[in-house]
Amino acid sequence: MKLSQAKNIVAASIDSQIQNATGRDAQRVIPYLIGGAGLGKTSVIQQIAEERDHGCYILSLAQFDAAELGGIIALVDGDAKRIMPHWLAKIIQMASTMTAVYLFLDELPQAPVSNQNVAAQVVNERRIGEFKLPDNVAIVAAGNRTSDRAGTNNMPSHLKDRLMFLEIEADLEDTIAYFMAHGIHEDVTGFLRSRPEFLHKFDRDANASPSPRSWDRVSTILGWGLPPVEQAEAITGQVGRAACADFMGYVKLKDHMPDLDKVISNPDSAALPNDAMVLYATASGLAHRMNKSNAGNVIKYLKRLDQQEFAAFAVKDAVNRDQTLKQSEAVRQWILSDGKQLIL
Repeated sequence: MKLSQAKNIVAASIDSQIQNATGRDAQRVIPYLIGGAGLGKTSVIQQIAEERDHGCYILSLAQFDAAELGGIIALVDGDAKRIMPHWLAKIIQMASTMTAVYLFLDELPQAPVSNQNVAAQVVNERRIGEFKLPDNVAIVAAGNRTSDRAGTNNMPSHLKDRLMFLEIEADLEDTIAYFMAHGIHEDVTGFLRSRPEFLHKFDRDANASPSPRSWDRVSTILGWGLPPVEQAEAITGQVGRAACADFMGYVKLKDHMPDLDKVISNPDSAALPNDAMVLYATASGLAHRMNKSNAGNVIKYLKRLDQQEFAAFAVKDAVNRDQTLKQSEAVRQWILSDGKQLIL
């Protein structure tokens, strides 16, 4: 499923868990996001927390031993007592000052089976020994597939039975929307529009493969100001040589792109590209530059394109980057007329 669909399911689960914190086990459905590396599973949980102004505590189970997770046994005044684990103490502290907190069990299958057994009690009973989770804490988990060879272990059957498995796949529209909202470089968004097959091509035997996360990092690399050869090597080290070669070829085609400042100032007479890849670059560049003051001119130009699907993604991406564009009369009129069918 798309990450946006999983996000809606997770959000509903969080609400239900908190509402039924003291109810029956079956009323507390725990989502487990499973999918290839770099799809944004962790980011989407953090995004939900940020949007709702809730807390999020990421517990990477593979980084601890079972005693640390479950709380060590120590002698206190001559009696053997379990000491509250530090992560639970932190969550209790967060929950005392926030409306809700998410306990995010990350890298669940990467953890040793002993740690997964500890997680099983937390998931099913909301407690570690005698220490209980506060009622305003919800649990979410995520991990990679065993087939990806990401250091995963087989999950105990009793833990599987306590989770709702949500299998995530890379989705272009979800990724582009996220990238536009977070200021990712226009060369990255334009390239992925033109070559969506490079969005996620995980190769478990390669050192570097393209994924939404690795393309996000390519955007960072593009801001370093490296000479062309060094830049290409850095990008290769992030997404692999094949993806980098196609990406650099796309970037070179931008030399044939019309001057976007002239496009915006003279939309009725500015040149129209003939090459499809140049069209992708032009539309992406306009999506990154559209604002409420120039939206009318940008849309005038886009309406001149023979292939109106380019106009559709330019407007969609611009709105994802700047939600206030929905208030622009030019954008609203385009959506109601030309774009009504194209952006569904």
